[in-house]
Amino acid sequence: MRRILKVVRIICVAVLACVVGFLAWLYFSTGDLPSVSQLGSFKGDSEPEAQLQSCDGPEQTIAVVPKERLGNYTIASLIAAEGKPDVRSPFIELFLPDEGRHTVPYQLQLARSLMCPSRLLKRQFQELRLANAINRTFDEDDILTIYLNRVYLGPNVYGIQAAAKRYLEKDASDMTLEESAAMVAMIRSPRIYSPLSHPDRAAQRRNSILDEMVVEGSVSYADADRAKAAQIHFLE
Repeated sequence: MRRILKVVRIICVAVLACVVGFLAWLYFSTGDLPSVSQLGSFKGDSEPEAQLQSCDGPEQTIAVVPKERLGNYTIASLIAAEGKPDVRSPFIELFLPDEGRHTVPYQLQLARSLMCPSRLLKRQFQELRLANAINRTFDEDDILTIYLNRVYLGPNVYGIQAAAKRYLEKDASDMTLEESAAMVAMIRSPRIYSPLSHPDRAAQRRNSILDEMVVEGSVSYADADRAKAAQIHFLE
């Protein structure tokens, strides 16, 4: 019996050592992270443009706008669509930021936009560490503004201002409730939820966002119903 217990203890210590060693290796191998300070130019509070560098293309100059020009309903639409704490990753609990601020999908997407492709497990840890760094560096309003100014919304369309110009021929600040929800609906996949290529699918996604906004109290049932029934004229 003693021999069995000794073997079990040895196995437990060996497993624990392997786990600790693996986590230590993963932590130090994912330390080569891009600086989150570069995101500051996307707050839109100083210059009307910012430089966006992608992994598979040249640097692009994109339009950025401050929070007050994102549209009256854009942030509420984003929170309804992508603002729930993300539970898909088994590692998120290891990297939850302080002060009760949880990692949510749009923060992970913002972190992902700073990196080039790498191995899946390493990338997942890098995303979480970057999301945590973003949370420590910027307040929630700034993170929302930065994300909405950088988000990919179709071929050569980055940011909500560019999307409003491309699809609606107006400024983001002039978007209606239904238009804001429609633009945010594309964030999950601009190809799948494009109002030009898949209008029915895009409308269904927009309506689900409106329903969630009602649940969260950001719009009334009546306003959501009017938005669902409204006709949006998209540019081809």
